[in-house]
Amino acid sequence: MRRLIWSYPARRDLYAIAAHYKQYGADLPLQMLERIGDAPRILLDYPDLGTPTPRRGVRKWTVKGTTFVLLYVLRGDDVEIRRVVHAAQDWRNP
Repeated sequence: MRRLIWSYPARRDLYAIAAHYKQYGADLPLQMLERIGDAPRILLDYPDLGTPTPRRGVRKWTVKGTTFVLLYVLRGDDVEIRRVVHAAQDWRNP
């Protein structure tokens, strides 16, 4: 059974996203984190859905309804989320 793993840098990204959106309302950080957290579930069944990036082995997956991109790798049978970045950032060199 495939597992979803959130790396330390990805978890740090989530904390920063929540802190940023807190200024816009108490419910918004939770909504954003739920969207981001739900987005990679499909990758457990279809890990090659994401678009390859210039970095070898790193793929990207856009989080619907947000401006965020998940950068992930396949580690054996597992999907490891390496970073959660804003689409406007230079995510090509995580």
